[in-house]
Amino acid sequence: MMTTRDEKVRQRGSVLAVVLVTLVFASTALLLFVQKASTDLLVEVRAADAQRLRMEAYGAMETTLAVLEEFRRAGEGLRSPREGWGEPLAWTDYRPGEGRTVTVALQDESGRLSLPRVNFDTLRELFMQWEVLDAEAELWADALLGWMREDYTPRGVRAPEAADYARAPLGFKAPGRPLRSWGELAAIDVIREAWFDERGVPNVYVRRFREAVSLLDYAQPNLNAAPSGVLAARLGYDEYQLRQLGDYRAGTGAYAVGSRGFFETAAEVRGVLGEQISTEGFGTEVRALRVTVTVREGQGVFVLSAVMAPPGGARAVAAPVVPEVEGVAVRAAGAPQGGAVTGETKTGGTAVNYPFTLLEITENDVDSTAPATELSLL
Repeated sequence: MMTTRDEKVRQRGSVLAVVLVTLVFASTALLLFVQKASTDLLVEVRAADAQRLRMEAYGAMETTLAVLEEFRRAGEGLRSPREGWGEPLAWTDYRPGEGRTVTVALQDESGRLSLPRVNFDTLRELFMQWEVLDAEAELWADALLGWMREDYTPRGVRAPEAADYARAPLGFKAPGRPLRSWGELAAIDVIREAWFDERGVPNVYVRRFREAVSLLDYAQPNLNAAPSGVLAARLGYDEYQLRQLGDYRAGTGAYAVGSRGFFETAAEVRGVLGEQISTEGFGTEVRALRVTVTVREGQGVFVLSAVMAPPGGARAVAAPVVPEVEGVAVRAAGAPQGGAVTGETKTGGTAVNYPFTLLEITENDVDSTAPATELSLL
């Protein structure tokens, strides 16, 4: 049978359509492959960049700790960055890799109240600084202490009802020990209803609480770093006294000239605020210092944050004791092998003593304020 001209044209058109469809599918597949390969390659590049920046960050951290130790020994303790250690890398010949910038930020974690050591009166006064009713402040204090202490007897006039945590959808028991993370606040009756919304999002009270207290355990908050709310709640300082103290520590106002900006002893506060002023329960030394190292190279950023305690400084809340099972010691989650290390490690068979204790360390963590299990570093 003879094929007409029109049929030949239609056949050629069909072949062309098949070829075009095949090209479309092949191009799409190739494009998807290139995209995936690019993504995989980008991940590998970023991982390599992060590793290089990580090494730089730890190098800067060690340099910072070495500088801090020199100041600690020379001044028999660390008190305030105004002693001169606020820019530790400037004291050394530290030079970051080409194209990189390294910054170090220091924050005294021990200026706040030590939550493991606060009492009912201190918590109530702290909450009243937030302009809440006295009865509400007492209720919150009782709820927190009831969570943190076994067999606690409420002190407030409107005591909270006994919390039956065992009846929760996922039943549990109040730990009877100080908070080990800020997330525990959302589990505490009364606090959960007042400090979180129905979706569990924390409100301003959680922020204020975290600014005023520390989860770390230390005997004396540092007067050189204590915020106004803490001083008002714990020592009863009024607005005038707080302003005078703030001017002295910042070197402003009447103390713009001649102020060192820090106190070597708590007794020196009386020279600024008067002989009748109280400093009971406060010291003037750093008990826990957060060191944050940020390394930048082009678009790459690596942030290393660690909380260090000098000798005799802060400690993390102890983990619960885990009994042995069939002769094998079981570690608590997050605990280092063999328990906490206390400032000594072995390197090549030689004991190396380090001046600081590491209470927490995080990498590229936006929120790094919850202490972890204690171990030793540097």
